[in-house]
Amino acid sequence: MIGLKTSFSASNLHDWQEQLKSELKGDDFLKLFKTDSLEEIEYSAFLHAESNSIPEQVPGKFPYTRGMETSFNKWQNGQLIHVDKEKENNKKALDLLMKGCDLLLFDCTSKPVIQWDELLEGIQFEYIQSEFTPLNVAQLLDIVHYFHGELPKTLRFNFDFLEKYDASAWKECIALVQSKQFPFCAVNGFKVQQAGATAAQEISFCMAVGNHYLNLLLDAGLTIDQAAACVHFSIGIGQNYFLEIAKIRALKQNWAAIIHAYQPEHSCSYTCTISAHIGWSNKSLLDPHTNLLRQTTEAMSALSGGVQHIIIHPYDSISKVGTSVLAERMALNIPLILQEESYFHAVIDPLGGSYTVEDLTQKIAKKSWYKFQEIEGNGGIQHGQNIEKMAREITQKAQQRIADLRSGTKTLIGINRYLNSSPENNSFLEQPKYLGMQQLIYEQELNQTR
Repeated sequence: MIGLKTSFSASNLHDWQEQLKSELKGDDFLKLFKTDSLEEIEYSAFLHAESNSIPEQVPGKFPYTRGMETSFNKWQNGQLIHVDKEKENNKKALDLLMKGCDLLLFDCTSKPVIQWDELLEGIQFEYIQSEFTPLNVAQLLDIVHYFHGELPKTLRFNFDFLEKYDASAWKECIALVQSKQFPFCAVNGFKVQQAGATAAQEISFCMAVGNHYLNLLLDAGLTIDQAAACVHFSIGIGQNYFLEIAKIRALKQNWAAIIHAYQPEHSCSYTCTISAHIGWSNKSLLDPHTNLLRQTTEAMSALSGGVQHIIIHPYDSISKVGTSVLAERMALNIPLILQEESYFHAVIDPLGGSYTVEDLTQKIAKKSWYKFQEIEGNGGIQHGQNIEKMAREITQKAQQRIADLRSGTKTLIGINRYLNSSPENNSFLEQPKYLGMQQLIYEQELNQTR
């Protein structure tokens, strides 16, 4: 033992502030107190034990800010497959599994009739996680039939009933979960984040949609424990490292508080199942090598926050050229390197107890909880006026983000500063709107004014 506590005396808050003032050499002390105008959060550039109340929490205990895991920081490494040519898609899926993928996401919405035997041949679903986004109830029933009515416990469905309510699909899912619960109610915070939402906006949206699902499931005759098992969350990850970690922790804490209000019998019902998606908003096609660090740091924040699944979308997967081999390998290998070489799986909630992260967690939690209460007070997220109001507020934040980049207030290398002198010949494809909100891609927006 080197005896740090005996070798160095502890400083109190007053002494620390005096030292900071001395080091500022007459500069304004108030400059150490910051305001994030986009997130609308005030924070301090310095924090001290005397001025911060860190909650005494441990992993596996309420309010589950530190998650449910008590041994390892586990996650699945996912990749998305758009189903169009079954045999080729099957070959791709098997190749991904051999390269370290252990979560397959099948988007089936672009093909009405699918040859399931060809698509799923040779995939051992009892050993890997899978997610299906069916086009309609017919595809749902086809998948159930393929598995002879016994869905693997590793399978979930991705029905966004807020965007499109399919009464037939809802009825069939309810019938299926009466005997064995599985996740099928998808909360799509990822698309909200990709439209430009702040951390608090995204988390309040997730809370409101999740609570809406709970009420629908309870009305259908499920218990709260059964209903909670049917909901899963997708969130987007941005480049603000500590904020993204705090956002994930705040969602866990707030969701546990919502579940607690329904008085579940089992502690596992508090689990907030989160899939973290790393998308395209801040990615560059003109200077593609900048994306390696962005995707890596975003994956680091997602895994430090403690998500169950991570999906890094290849940066060019929605481009006119299509997915490149390099982009796909980067997307698949980054989480593998963080696990196998950087040991991110070995520590649960590694930043728990950090003054900065705990402070941000509680501020995002309170801000998103207030917004959630506002939505619930106006009748819930399912009402059109609440969706329209949310879309307007998020669009305003998207415009602020673009303005910050245009003015140089914010910097993205290769996008608004230090541009590539020999840019790649590629561009993003226009994406469909989500709840009236357009996908926000900074490079695309800035190029329109150049």
